[in-house]
Amino acid sequence: MFQRPNPLPNEKKEEKYLPIWHFSEKPPWNVANRISEFPYPNVTWCVIHPNGRKEARKLQPMLPEDQLIFKGDRVQILCGPDKGRVGIVSSVLKIRRLVYVDGLNYRLTALKKYDSLKRSEDPLDIDTQVALLDPSNNEPCKCSWRYTEEGNRVRVSLQTGHVIPLPAAARHLDDLTDPKTAVASSKDTCEPVVCNVSLKSLTSTSDVNFEKSLLKDLKLKDDCLKQTPTYWY
Repeated sequence: MFQRPNPLPNEKKEEKYLPIWHFSEKPPWNVANRISEFPYPNVTWCVIHPNGRKEARKLQPMLPEDQLIFKGDRVQILCGPDKGRVGIVSSVLKIRRLVYVDGLNYRLTALKKYDSLKRSEDPLDIDTQVALLDPSNNEPCKCSWRYTEEGNRVRVSLQTGHVIPLPAAARHLDDLTDPKTAVASSKDTCEPVVCNVSLKSLTSTSDVNFEKSLLKDLKLKDDCLKQTPTYWY
């Protein structure tokens, strides 16, 4: 999910010692940028944007209770050349808090090799540059999560109080699979085995890392854990 830094002459001095996180649509980053539970919330990364810009910062997840816009939602663009136009969300990058709207907010790139133009969408900020449409008047609105009398969690427009239904893609997991249509095969691990806690002595609230906790649990000496040299070619 991350790689060791590869210092280049144009990199800042303090960035050489930071792990690199790419904001890219190329695998495996396209899956890594969509995860909800970010495994490294306290790590400072050298973040590389698609335009090559770099910055040192921490990455925060977008938890399910915070996400309001999903793939398949109808949204209105609030800024830029396509301001006021309505489109369908084609992708959500949770780590970046960005969305792609199908066919809108695109840029044209000249391909000299083929003497043609390439059109590709640019991402939009999910909090400030797009807004969901109120189903009662088709106007952009702010919304929040509410609970019905039956206990169901729904999105409600703060302007009119109407319920904004979720698209079918909202139930997709971070790996883009649909739990309702997915069929378990013989090579899939069954749910009881996945949920079984096989190492009960270690807790996620430990103040040391996993390796040291395991050494302490197995009563092993700490001197056996040594950093080996790394060679890059």
